[in-house]
Amino acid sequence: MPIDPVCGMEVSEDTGLKVEYGGKVYYFCSPGCKAEFEANPEKYAGMEGMGHSHHSHSGHHGHHMGHRRGGCGHMHF
Repeated sequence: MPIDPVCGMEVSEDTGLKVEYGGKVYYFCSPGCKAEFEANPEKYAGMEGMGHSHHSHSGHHGHHMGHRRGGCGHMHF
């Protein structure tokens, strides 16, 4: 399954929330994550590319779990 580059959640390819950037399609769990990506796509596209090969074993795993517990917590800052 694709990973939302903003919050790290797994999302379905069936979602209507997707953006093509740099020749790749990015999928999102919510309109808020999609809007965040569109506001600064190079930030999230770069992060996704750097952590992709070892995504599930990276130190970011705990951070993503926090988003899963509370939804897309980045909107609550």
